[in-house]
This record gives sequence, structure tokens and C-alpha cells, in this order.
Amino acid sequence: MKPFFFKSLACLALFMPLQMLAQRHLQDTTFQLRDVVISTTRIPEVKQNAAASVTIIGHQQLEAVSKVAPDMSTLLGLLAPGMALSSNTTSSRSQTLRGRSALVLIDGIPQSTPLRSTDRDIRTIDVAAIDHIEIVKGSTALYGNGAIGGLINIITKKNSSAETLAGQTAIAGSTYNFFSQSKGQGYRLSQQLYGKLHNFDYLVSGTFGRTGSSIDGDGQFISPRYGLGDTYTSNALVTLGYQLSPKNRLELMYNFYRSLQDTPLIPQGGKYLISPAIGIIGNRDPQAVDEGTRYNHNGYLKFTSKQIFAHTDLEASVFGSSLYTIFDFRRANPTQPRWEETSGQSAIKDRKLGLRAQFNTRLVFSEQAFTHILYGYDYLFNKTAQPLVDGRYWMPWLTSNTHAPFIQTKTTLFQWLNVKIGARYDAINVHVPDYQVLRNRLSDPLIDVKGGHLNYNNLSFNAGLSFNKYRAFQPFVAYSQGFSIFDLGRTLRAAKADVLAHIATEPVKTNNYELGVYSVPCSWLKLNASFFYTYAKLGSDLKIDHGFWVVNRSPQKVYGMELEADAQILPNLKAGANFSWFEGKLKSNGTSWNQYMSNVSIPAAKFSLYAQYQPIKHTYLQLQYLHTGKRHRFSPDASGNYAEGEGIVNRINLLNFTAGVDVKQWNFALGVSNLLNYTYYTPSSMLMARNAEYAHADGRNITFTATFKY
Repeated sequence: MKPFFFKSLACLALFMPLQMLAQRHLQDTTFQLRDVVISTTRIPEVKQNAAASVTIIGHQQLEAVSKVAPDMSTLLGLLAPGMALSSNTTSSRSQTLRGRSALVLIDGIPQSTPLRSTDRDIRTIDVAAIDHIEIVKGSTALYGNGAIGGLINIITKKNSSAETLAGQTAIAGSTYNFFSQSKGQGYRLSQQLYGKLHNFDYLVSGTFGRTGSSIDGDGQFISPRYGLGDTYTSNALVTLGYQLSPKNRLELMYNFYRSLQDTPLIPQGGKYLISPAIGIIGNRDPQAVDEGTRYNHNGYLKFTSKQIFAHTDLEASVFGSSLYTIFDFRRANPTQPRWEETSGQSAIKDRKLGLRAQFNTRLVFSEQAFTHILYGYDYLFNKTAQPLVDGRYWMPWLTSNTHAPFIQTKTTLFQWLNVKIGARYDAINVHVPDYQVLRNRLSDPLIDVKGGHLNYNNLSFNAGLSFNKYRAFQPFVAYSQGFSIFDLGRTLRAAKADVLAHIATEPVKTNNYELGVYSVPCSWLKLNASFFYTYAKLGSDLKIDHGFWVVNRSPQKVYGMELEADAQILPNLKAGANFSWFEGKLKSNGTSWNQYMSNVSIPAAKFSLYAQYQPIKHTYLQLQYLHTGKRHRFSPDASGNYAEGEGIVNRINLLNFTAGVDVKQWNFALGVSNLLNYTYYTPSSMLMARNAEYAHADGRNITFTATFKY
């Protein structure tokens, strides 16, 4: 106990006056030092025991930040260390997690579409339907294909009330820079009902909102291309539960999400490094339809049983999803011809049906030694296509079947040493029909590809060790493997060979090494740090080829660190900070790490700081500061032009403000994003180096929300 004693003594000596004040009223604050249990690791466990770097975005934090940033991609970019900032568009292509793609889940249902990526998987649910978010960082195969950067599991709301009928109603209005533009106003309406009647519980939630036209800090309309302005969003969530017996429960969840853009603006101008693309009032092309996600259906039926047999719990579920998302309209031109030299608008349709069954057995050898053994089977049927709205197919319907048995063990020794070992075997069969490559120019050769089957068989291991004897020093070390068939359709739609076997479709396999530590040196202070290295023999970085993104298969390595701190400084004052930095290299010549990974994968360093103050009871004021560094790794060509994905990313400084007050059953909140009305280019627009996408971010936006709970 001596190391813990001396660390605590040092902490007390430095901050004893503040600590004594904080301890008096700690129960009155929202700052939580108690252990947080996570489920995304498939074995429910305290996150410090998970031998992994885990970020939990809790319900209260979500509610507070959503008053400023209700968009999911914006919210995650602000709150999750290791995650790139939002592009301020519907696309999350450059919003990587630790430099690689993440597998996004809603209650364990995959939202990512590996047969053809939508780059929309983060924006598949409204924040009003979310209870909390669990982010497990680093390559993993816990849920199979796709998580080479980590897992983002979005947990939907469920009833937690003992009342027969309870609920809340919320209404919000927003405007840019205090009504300085007539088209900048938006609104949100949300209604929730929940309760419990005998063994039956329920939650029903509905949300509808519309944003105004996006306006930058200079008062100009932002280009609507892939824009979040003038979008209307609908979300409906239904969760029903029935307690069959004290040990057995049946649960049903369904969520519907829609987000479409209907704007009076058309894009104009834009010159990289000179002037931004803006929006002007105009008529869009009559061939164009509303861009966005027409629908995203998700649902599951789950059965859980405690002690189904000796020392064993069962969880079994069937789930499904259906997605249809439409991209922006592209007009062909002589310098960049599109599909057979015609204009058009592409879309992605995706269907999933899955089965998941797992047993969790506890073996108790003594008070000092016990083991959890998780074992089971996952099945996933997936069908995806990329048609054009006019009926032509850019990518044909691909169909995959995945069978995956797995086992995960966690052994605890002396009640403070945890050893984790696990493995998963994925057998994926993808059926590709005969198809014809959609040409850019009619003069290009016509390629008819003979279809067939692609088989992927992957065995992934993970191992970890965590030491939790002292709360002031809880280190862990971990090794995990991940794999991804990574946007197979992007490769197939650009095929140069007419035989499937001659097209490079090998999966990306990653090996992730991590060293980290969680620490609670004082009762009012939490710290954690992690350092990681990930290697892939075949990479997943994107590069541009004749106007279209293709996969760069050169070997990759990504390495970096994340640091976090949270402190209850005074009874009514808490603060926190996080910092993340990482770098990525390619071995393009086959012998040395001679090239940086593109800015599409590797963002600039990010630092975030917040402080929350409660001047009087039932009120709060919060400031959040965000800084990103500069990333300038590439040189222009002889004409002074940067390759797409290799543009200069300059520094950004942002300040957001939130205030709230509770008055009986009412809560009133004011959120101000970009408080100083700072004019800046989004990181994605800088790195893309495309004239049409070189756009400013939002200027000052003010949102007022009133919530009534009953």
C-alpha cells in the first residue's frame, strides 16, 4: 500500500484546501468517480479492467453538448479523443478513429457498410434517442469485419422509471449570429413517453427538426454541397421490455432515422487557398433529388437469461437494418466526365439480417481467482448496391454471408490482476454477380466482369493484462487484431480486369499494440493516458485516381498517444482536458517508410478543454475550448496544386458556451457554438484541396431549448 499512500499524500499536500471543499458537496454535482461498467467489450466489466482505451460519453454529457451540437458527427468530433473533427457535412470520410475506419453500432447492430461504404455511418440516428455512447479504441474483431480503428457503440434509451407513465417534451429554436440572416433559423421538437406496468416496460421517442441555411462567420451562406444546412431530420424510437421471470427478459427495439436536404441554395465558386465555396439562391438541376438518408431502419428482438444453467447467462438476439442514402448531384463536364459522360446522382442501398448468441460462464476457483468465459456465434447476411438514381448501377448488388464463432476469457487473480485472451474466426463469402463497369467516358474500353465468389477466412486474436491494485496506478497492456474487407465495392466499380480473381480484393488486417494507464490519485481527480502502435501489411488509405477515390494498398503504420484529465476543483466547479496526437506512414516503395498517410486518414493534433461552473443550485455554465494543430506533410506539384487529400490543414481555435437552469419541472438551456464567431475553413475542406469543397465552417449559432419533464 505504500505507493498509493505516498501518491495520495503528495496530491493532498498540493490541493488539500480544494479537495476538502469538493468532498463536502461531491454528491450534489454531476461529476462521477464511481466505476463505469461497459458492455461493448461483450463481457460487462468496469472500463479500467478492460485492458483497452475506452471513452464513455454519458447521458448527462450528451444532453449538455447536444444543446450546442445536436449533429452526431459534430458531437463525436468534439468529445472523443482520437477521433477527427466533423467535416461539417453529411460525409464522415475523413472522420477517422486513430487514423482508421471505425465500426459504428447501434445497440450492437452494424451501421457500417463494408461492401460499399456510405461515409454516413455516424449520422444514422438522432442524439435524442441515445442514452450513452461507448467507444473502444484500437483494432479489434470483437464484432467482426470493420473495426480496424475501433468500435463506436451507440446505446439507445430505455425506460428507467418506476412510474406507469412519465415523459418529457422539448422544443428548441436556433439562429445564426442573433438573426442576422433570414434563412439561418432552425427548430427541433422532441417527445418521449416511458414507464413500467407490472412486468412490462416501454419507451417511445419521436424527434423532428429542421436546420436553417448554414452561415459562416462573415455572414455568407456556406456551400450546400453535402451540407448540413436546410436539412430536415426525423427519428422514432420504440423500446419494449417484458420480464418473463426474475431471471428471464424479452426486449424489442426499433429505430427509424431520416435526414434529407431541401435547400434554396446552389453552390458557387471556391478556389483552394484563395476563397471559399459559397451558397447562392438559385434553382437546382431538375434531374436532382433531395440528398441525404431517405431511411435507416434498425431493430432487434433480444432474449436474456440469468443462470440459464449453472453459473451461465445467455444473451440471444436477431436483428436487422435497412438503409437508403443518396449522394449529391454531379454534373459532367469536359475536365471531369462522370458516368458515361452524363450527369447523375448515386445512392447506396444496404440490407442486413443477423443472429447473435453468446453464453457467459463464471468459474470461481476461490475468492482470489475466478474466470469469465464468453463463447458464442454470430451470423450476418448483408446485401449492398450502389445504383444511380436514374436506374444504372455503379456497383451491382453484392451479397455476403458471415459465420463467426468466438471465445473470450477474462481471469481475475488476487482481485486486482486481470488477464484477457480471446479469438474469433470469421468466414465471409461474398457473391459478386456478372456486371459491366460503368465508364467515365464512352471512349473508355467496355469491361464486362465475370462474377463469382470471394471468400475471406480470418482468425483474430486479442490479449490484455490490467493491474488494478492501486486506484492511483492502474496500468494495462494489450494486443489485438482487426480486419476489414474495406469498401469492397469501391474497388470493384473501378475494375480494370474482366476476371474477379484478377482484381485486388484482399482484406486489411491490422495488429494493434497499446500501453495505457488509468489513475485516480485523489478522490476528486481522474487521469488516463494511452500509447498505441498499429501495423497493416495491406493499407486502407484512400488516394485519388482520375477523379475517383481508390484504396492505396501500401503497408501502413499508425502510432500516437491520448491523454485525459477530469477534476472536481470546487464543489461547484469542475474541469477537464484531453489531448490526442498520432501519425501515419506508408511503405510505398516496399522497403522503407518513405511517405506520410494522407490527411483523409490522419488528422492534426487535437486539444480540448472544458470548465463547468454552478453559480447557484440548479444552474450551470460551461465553456469548451477546442484547438487543432497544423498538418503540412505534402508538397504541391509543378503547377502549385496539391493532390486531393494532401492539402494544408491549418490550426483551428473554437469556443463553445452552454448555460442551463432548472425551474421545478422545467429546464431551460442556452447553447452557443463558435462563441467568438470565428471564420475558418473546415479541416476536411482544407485537406481535400478541391475548389468545390473548400468551404467555411459555421459561424456563431445560438440555440435555446426548453424541456418539460413529467
